[in-house]
Amino acid sequence: MDPGLGTPIRRGLGGISILKWSPTGDFFFSSKFDGTFYLWETNTWTSEPWSSSSGFVTGATWDPDGHMVLIAFSKSSTLGSVHFASKPPSLDAHLLPVDFPEITSLTGSQGIEKMAWDGTGERLALSYKDGDELYKGLIAVYDVKRNPLISVSLIGFIRGPGENPKPLAFSFHDKFKQGPLLSVHGVGAVAFAAPTLSFSALMFFHKQVLFAGRSSWISATDRSFRVRLEFLTANEE
Repeated sequence: MDPGLGTPIRRGLGGISILKWSPTGDFFFSSKFDGTFYLWETNTWTSEPWSSSSGFVTGATWDPDGHMVLIAFSKSSTLGSVHFASKPPSLDAHLLPVDFPEITSLTGSQGIEKMAWDGTGERLALSYKDGDELYKGLIAVYDVKRNPLISVSLIGFIRGPGENPKPLAFSFHDKFKQGPLLSVHGVGAVAFAAPTLSFSALMFFHKQVLFAGRSSWISATDRSFRVRLEFLTANEE
């Protein structure tokens, strides 16, 4: 097999933290640990540098159409939304804030760690740093509207099994026809065995309802519901 040839592209110094292609392949996002990030158009591989005073980029995700990218920063509970003002290869874009007041007011957290946006653009899942005892280690799920600017409204929070759960990774199935399907992998302390339980789970959303066993759903009004959760693996370590 011919391995082909690669052409390195370089911008500045410092380690790369995140690389993300747009769904259409017209744009490319890269970020560094020094707080700078770059928007590339992939026709001629031209880039535009951006900088942040809110720390380095901890997460980035494109909308399904590839017209905007959401960016999380290490020192902020507000996301940045970069909207492209014209068609590629133009890099004319605007950076607008997307506020998540519940992340601060309800959880007590001061920063977003990870995020996932489903393939329809209707659901956004976020994990966040620390938080108070009730909300620590949960995943916040939001309903998303794009018209064309993005607006969000909190649906609720997902808690994994065990005490002190912590989501390590999560992702939406982009082409699940029945609705947004979120896969979560994390760890939680358990009382019956060794210190932690490693778990993976699937969670299905449909019109603000969660179908999927043995975990709790906490709504925005602090009411707790029992929901059904399908565990793919549960390994004691």
